[in-house]
Amino acid sequence: MGGYSRGRLMPRWLLLTMMTTLLWGVWGFEAKLVVDRATPFAAQVMFTAGMLMLGAAVLFSRDRYRGVNRARGVFYAVLTGILGGVGNVFFLIALQNGKASIIVPLTSLAPVVTVLVGVTVMREKVNRYQVVGLALALVAIFLLSL
Repeated sequence: MGGYSRGRLMPRWLLLTMMTTLLWGVWGFEAKLVVDRATPFAAQVMFTAGMLMLGAAVLFSRDRYRGVNRARGVFYAVLTGILGGVGNVFFLIALQNGKASIIVPLTSLAPVVTVLVGVTVMREKVNRYQVVGLALALVAIFLLSL
């Protein structure tokens, strides 16, 4: 059924993606409120405290130990946390020094990096529609930053 569940109007992955976009959109705005009142480093510590609360809840998930290569999974999870945390500190410093209405859309270019890494490292294929979509995303980001 192409990812559609019985009685659903959209695939589950699309609903989850839309929820992520909504939450991250509000998060980007809220981050500006934080750095207007605290340093980016203090904000990162508080962000981490919030993530630890969520992590504690995940520890009790019955699916927490799924996977075929847990050691490699732990390595990539830690690396993901480091990359995300350092990127978040740079993001917060940028917000402290500029406008959220420009910085948040510009940092939304991150998926372009993901696509490039996917194509070059993981040998994923990108069709012409996706290339056009990436180009339009770049144009949209440029226009939002004016």
